[in-house]
Order: sequence, then C-alpha cells, then structure tokens
Amino acid sequence: MRGPRDGGTLDRQQPHPDDHDEEGTMTANDDRIVLEPATSSVAEGRRWAVRQAARAHADAEASRTLELLTSEILTNAVVHTRAHRRIALHAECRDDCVRVAVTDPDPTLPLVRPGSPVRAGGNGMRIVDALASRWGVELHPGRGKTVWFETPVHPAGHLLTA
Repeated sequence: MRGPRDGGTLDRQQPHPDDHDEEGTMTANDDRIVLEPATSSVAEGRRWAVRQAARAHADAEASRTLELLTSEILTNAVVHTRAHRRIALHAECRDDCVRVAVTDPDPTLPLVRPGSPVRAGGNGMRIVDALASRWGVELHPGRGKTVWFETPVHPAGHLLTA
C-alpha cells in the first residue's frame, strides 16, 4: 500500500468545516462548499467540481477528470465520517492546474491499495494516484485531515503540443 505522491502537506492551511457556523450546505464562496456526510453529498460535490472546472476554463477531459477525482476523495470522506460532522471541499484555480481539497474529521490516512478482482470497493485512491498530477494529506491533530489533489487544466480550445 502506498500513500501521498509528491508531497504530504498543503501549501497553506485549509479551512476546517467545524470552524464555521453556516447552516445548510453551501457557503458564501463558490470555491468552498460544506457538506453533510451523506451519499447525496457526493452528487452535490460532483456538480460543484464541474463548476470549478468551468471557472478554470478547463477542456472537457480535464473537467471529467476533476469531477471523477473529486467524487473519489469525497466518497472516502462520506464513508468514513460520522453523522453530525461536516465535510469541506475547497478549490484553488492556478495557472496550469486546479487543486481540490477535502477536509473531514476522520484522522485515518488514505492508502493506495493494489487492485483486486474480488474486492468491490477500495479503488478510489488508486484512481487518484493514477490520474492526479500530485496529491497529499495534511493532518489536523484532534480534528481530522485534508486530502488534496492537483490535476492539470487544459483550457478549452488550447492545443497541446508534444
């Protein structure tokens, strides 16, 4: 089993969902959303990821990758977070990539498990490891962790050259 690739911490402290008193799921900033640990939150998080890709002017492939990777790390957070605790998603659009961070109250580190033909789940971090340009984890002692990934953004209409 493997852990974070290309760095283990965020460049700056990410907001923790318990630091805020908002009611409901959406916060005032479009680059951040706070969700309940429910399976319906994963679909909401995927829609949010598509909006972040649009903000970054990502092409269709980059948008799908951002949506998939957000879904994978958000699903992990939902599965491992107890009821009545919230999960925060945060996005940062950079020149050449988008960084998405998911903060949850569970301190357990995610692991990249080898593939298995008999295991139905447990492949999310393997997908993140394969498709993200970088990913990592920041621990918040006594409050959980933030799992983040970066994925390149190829602006729509931009031709990539070898």
